[in-house]
Formats: sequence, structure tokens, C-alpha cells
Amino acid sequence: MTKSSESIIQLNKDKFYGKGTHKKCFIHPQDANLCIKIPYNEGGKIDLLREIKYLDILKNRNKDYSILPKYYGEVTTSLGTGYVFELIKDYNDDTSITLEDVLKNHDLFAKMYSTVETLLKSLKCALFDNEIITMGIFPENIIFQKTSSQEYRVRIVNDMGSGVLIPLEYYFSYFAKSKVTRRWSQFINTLRTDYDSTLINKLIEEIK
Repeated sequence: MTKSSESIIQLNKDKFYGKGTHKKCFIHPQDANLCIKIPYNEGGKIDLLREIKYLDILKNRNKDYSILPKYYGEVTTSLGTGYVFELIKDYNDDTSITLEDVLKNHDLFAKMYSTVETLLKSLKCALFDNEIITMGIFPENIIFQKTSSQEYRVRIVNDMGSGVLIPLEYYFSYFAKSKVTRRWSQFINTLRTDYDSTLINKLIEEIK
């Protein structure tokens, strides 16, 4: 038995939100607060299934993983199986800026420096306190979500979970904290290498 056309979510270019190495993202046609991720190669499906499994593990371990996007399940779309996630955006429906956006704009970085420092310290605490594992921490995946005209919260998207065959860091605090330490050190090195400036160096000293 085939699914009726009414049960298939139609995705078109009007709802296209973005594209990565393995996945395309569309705004959900029926709910603008959600997005549908579509893998367009085998790597995309592997990534999504890893992330979904990891969110379940965090939930079962009673961890606070609110810095990560919520997952709402699978849907059938005109482009194949889609995976529905929270669409992270500002309180007024504007697109949230990323750390990369800020770092590439010197004037904006200078203006937001204190906010960026506070948010990255908050991110570091959330990762360590809740033992949240990522494949890497990248400026383009760190979201500064505006929750009011004056307030932000930090979120992180993509590359959630571990790519190793037997992820001991999912179940043992020692391995989890060691992995988070390595990922944070790699993040600091990325900042130092890719965005070298006096202001970046000052930031690194505060958050390393």
C-alpha cells in the first residue's frame, strides 16, 4: 500500500533553508518553528541517525540537553524520508546569528564582545556539566538565539554525538569529560588559527 498524496509533505524551493555537506534543510510547510532535514547522500543519513540516537541517550540519562535542537520524528516528504527538528530562530522570527557571523564582522564583534564571552562560557559549562559529546565544535554551528530584545541564549547545532564504533563517552563520565576537553581545545585552536586578532586572543584567554 502506498501513502496518499495528502500524507506526503511537499517540499519546494520556497521552503528551502540551507544546505550542508550531507543534508538539505527546509522550513516545515505546516509549522514555521520546525525544519525538515533531508539527507542527500549516505553520509547525511549516517549523521542524522547518529544525532537522533544520541539525543535519546541524553534523554534516558536525564541530562539537560536544551542547548541542542529538539527532535520530533520522521515524516514522508516529496524528497524522501525527512527528519523533523526544532528550527532555532530569534523571538521575533528573525534568523539567529552564529558565532561565525559575529567573528567575521569586526564592528559587530567589538559591540557584542561581552555577550559573546558570556555565551561561550555558558556553552562550555553546559557541555561539561551535561557531558554533551560532539564530533567537533565549530563557529558556524554555535547559534546566538535572541530570546528578547536584549537577551540571548546559546545553542549548538549539527555534529552531535560520537563517530566511534563503541562510544564509551556516552556512558562513562571520565570518557565523556575527556572528550569534551579535547573538543573544546580543538575549538580554541580553530579560533586562534582562523580568526586571529587582538580581540580573539582576549576572548580565548577568558574561555579556554
